[in-house]
Amino acid sequence: MKSMKRVIFILLAGVILLGVESGNAFGQATASGTIQGTVTDPSQAVVTSAQVVARSKATDFTRTTSTNDVGFYEFQLLPVGTYTITITKAGFATFSRTIEILIGQTAIINAEVRPGAATEVIEVTSEALLVDSTKTDVSQNITPQEVEQLPMVGRDVANLAYLAPGVKATDSYDPTKNRYAILSVNGESGRNVNVTVNGIDNKDNTVGGPVMQLPLEAVQEFVISTQRFSAVNGRSEGAAINMITKAGTNNYHGSIFGYFRDTALNTDEKVPDGKGGTSAAHPDYTRQQFGGSVGGPFKKDKLFGFFALEREREHSGLAESGTSFPELTLAQQAGLAAQPAAIIPRPFFETRYNGRMDWTINNKNSAYISYNSQANDSLNDQSDGTGDLTNGNFTKNHLQLANFTLNTLFSNTTINQFTFG
Repeated sequence: MKSMKRVIFILLAGVILLGVESGNAFGQATASGTIQGTVTDPSQAVVTSAQVVARSKATDFTRTTSTNDVGFYEFQLLPVGTYTITITKAGFATFSRTIEILIGQTAIINAEVRPGAATEVIEVTSEALLVDSTKTDVSQNITPQEVEQLPMVGRDVANLAYLAPGVKATDSYDPTKNRYAILSVNGESGRNVNVTVNGIDNKDNTVGGPVMQLPLEAVQEFVISTQRFSAVNGRSEGAAINMITKAGTNNYHGSIFGYFRDTALNTDEKVPDGKGGTSAAHPDYTRQQFGGSVGGPFKKDKLFGFFALEREREHSGLAESGTSFPELTLAQQAGLAAQPAAIIPRPFFETRYNGRMDWTINNKNSAYISYNSQANDSLNDQSDGTGDLTNGNFTKNHLQLANFTLNTLFSNTTINQFTFG
């Protein structure tokens, strides 16, 4: 029995080691950022063995390290968010600075500590420059503020990628995805854009862009790399997009939204009358989008949860000319068919939801699990008002995406991340 347990342990350890990536290679493909800097005294001499603590303002998660023999420190694979950096050293006043790190970015916090008592705190309030002098890619971060504040009809977060230089909309090869953003970067086709969520593949290999859409309320931020991106974002030469989902914090928070449009706001459509002219039709159109989110602690400083739900209900109609129905051609020529021949119903129903749980296991291990679902169905969604619609058409999708991530700190300089999804 003991030998069997040993074999199982070795196999599990091997699987985990195969999934492990170094911080530099994996940092831009997952929900993480880096803080680094050099500590000096007023004479610009480096300060060694100073204790540096990074503390998350949202969850009180902490990471501790020390400056090396050249005064350098670094925190890799930090969950994105706002952190307070505290530096202490015997004989020097305490240094404190607050910084927000974004996905894939490296924040440089160089500190000058002054002689004084440890109880004396020097707090720096100016913003640190988010300049990563080590990266080689050309990228743009879409910040949490932009995700939250910029208007998006359809609530497709991929539309924010148009804020990056060289990104524009392109045609979809799939008529069932006309509602969603298909991106072209630097003239490439939409198929050359790789998309990940929390480091897990979410690329549509057929038409390009995301294979599934997330609830907008669940998206924390994302980064789009358009040139010279890391080999970890392989398979696509056009661009790489990595989205991350929101997590719960020590404070309860939530949101609610609604968008409602009624038939009374619609205008008439003109359709051919089969006699060389047109006639007016007033298709029904109603649309409701609604949902919300909630997040908070299950256990303060240890276990956090977040959930988001979004639903869309759309009832629309397409005014069809009698020429769309071959059976009516002779009747139309005899002047017997009404114009327009019909209002073709095109209802659309969709539900998206996201759930995420974060666990600070101890000061060396943390993990989170996330699940996303998108289900929709529509009728006659490929109708254009001119084709043969005798038999109609419909589309039904149910897409799911999940991931599990475990971060393990072995020492101040060695950290591993395992992601499965």
